[in-house]
Amino acid sequence: MNSGVYPSPKEGALPFIAAVLGTVVAVVALPIVLLAGGPFSGWLMGIGLWLGNWSLSLFTSKVSLSTSPTAAVGVAGISLMARAWITAIILFVVALRVSEAMAITAAFVFLAAFTFDLMGRALLFAMNERKTPPTGATTDS
Repeated sequence: MNSGVYPSPKEGALPFIAAVLGTVVAVVALPIVLLAGGPFSGWLMGIGLWLGNWSLSLFTSKVSLSTSPTAAVGVAGISLMARAWITAIILFVVALRVSEAMAITAAFVFLAAFTFDLMGRALLFAMNERKTPPTGATTDS
């Protein structure tokens, strides 16, 4: 992983916490699910969906780096929509064919991990933008 995107604890507590926020929420969700009487399989499925979504996001980010900016926006947009549809279809099929409780639990775990991971990445982006001077900026010498 790129240290600029996913910093280590050596780079400071806030950047590291922002980088692992989704993972922390995913782990903390387990006792909450179990205390609420939700199925462990639902938690496991939610984590699996989130990890699959996250992995595809990383893959498409790497692919889009080798394309033009216009193509990169297209790849990112198509990837986001495809991942959302795939996740929704999987949850729908599981709710119909396997267990509603499992699918609902998985949906809540997925949404919590996804939301907090997105917040963490947005926070990291903002912190990295503060460090980087704007293009064409002049300094007073």
